[in-house]
Amino acid sequence: MDVEVESQGLEFKREISNFKEISKTVCAFANASSGRILVGVDDSGKTVGIQPSELDSLQQRIEGAIQQVAPQPMHKINVEERDGKKIIAVDVFQMGQGSFCTFDGIVYYRTGSQNSKLEGKTLQDYMVKRRILYFDEAVSKAQPNEVDPEKLKSFLKKRSPSLDFDEKKINSYLSSLNLLYENGGICLINAAVLFFAKEPGRFIPQNELKLVRFKGTTPVDIIDSKYANSTIVENLKEAEDFIKRNTQTRFKIEKVIREEVPEYPQNVVREALVNSIVHRDYFSRDAIQINIFDDRIEFINPGVLQSGLSIQILGTLSIQRNPIIYRLMRDLGMMEGFATGVPRMRAGMREAGLMEPRFEELGNFFRVTLYNNSHLEDGNHNDRQKRGLAFLSNNPQITSKKYMELTGVSHPIAVSELNDLCSTGLLKKIGKTRGSYYTLVKSRQ
Repeated sequence: MDVEVESQGLEFKREISNFKEISKTVCAFANASSGRILVGVDDSGKTVGIQPSELDSLQQRIEGAIQQVAPQPMHKINVEERDGKKIIAVDVFQMGQGSFCTFDGIVYYRTGSQNSKLEGKTLQDYMVKRRILYFDEAVSKAQPNEVDPEKLKSFLKKRSPSLDFDEKKINSYLSSLNLLYENGGICLINAAVLFFAKEPGRFIPQNELKLVRFKGTTPVDIIDSKYANSTIVENLKEAEDFIKRNTQTRFKIEKVIREEVPEYPQNVVREALVNSIVHRDYFSRDAIQINIFDDRIEFINPGVLQSGLSIQILGTLSIQRNPIIYRLMRDLGMMEGFATGVPRMRAGMREAGLMEPRFEELGNFFRVTLYNNSHLEDGNHNDRQKRGLAFLSNNPQITSKKYMELTGVSHPIAVSELNDLCSTGLLKKIGKTRGSYYTLVKSRQ
């Protein structure tokens, strides 16, 4: 029989000499992932038991200790038999998302078999993870006179074109948007600063985009650069203009109609920019950085994926790090809120015959990379073949049936064009029957 030991969710108490320790442990369990206290068991896990005459009064005193935790977490206190002896088991359940508890005004958290105080940055990180603390909802030092009336007017007109804007009603407009904090005085919350302040950088200096165009494919020689540090909407416009200026546009002529074809699909670039701005960690003092190279664009923003998300399920759930910013962007029609942004980016790149975006967590940063078609230009391939190669940049193999789905061609043409790529040394055909498929001979990245 395995011997139980104290752990993240289990604590032993031979006896209780200090009921404050029970309060701390209950608080720590509730703020972590639930837990169990066994009274009448020594530190080694050996059952020593409790005298039957003491069981009732001990349960009452434990309940009193738990009542000192605010708010009081869900719990159960039961008498159990262990190794033929009576013990008291206290089961503590985790606080719900968006809530936490304290004891004597201190937030305790269970780390291993110890109760730890959460303070400073550790407490902030915990509050953010639990979705209790949001940067955009926090109160800034900016007062309503820092609002640029024209910026607010532009926003409100986009939401309600028939609105007759009155500059004297600025506080009323902001209050209706839940962007004011009133407690003896009136201040803007951070989201209001980021959207409507005359100089957002005075109050939130990390609201900055560093835009760089490098020569070649390594971050060494800078061709062009720019800092954008205005409102979210203005930063977005400046970043789009910078990217457009530093990427190429070719022209395609079909049936006497000349069509501009940008190096990267504009809707995908816009989505990557919006996601960087809306989902970044504004508690971080680092700026968003956008790097343009000959073969790719990198969007790098502070903050890894929110708790509950992973690279594997990205694009299937919508979890908001900055809910007020998210809401205001949705009001402007720049976001939908249905977790469709990432799937649209992937589809937009595929439709352009490019490889899908690459999503990566790098330490405390998140990076999205868009590749252009320079990696496909080592042969005279048609657009369908480039689309097939782009598919293989993100998938280990392709079948003739899949190629038909991607390009809309018949089976004979699909086989012919795939075999043509084999003859150039780019692809290798595996198998000779209906189950055959094609793989890349060399990396396309």
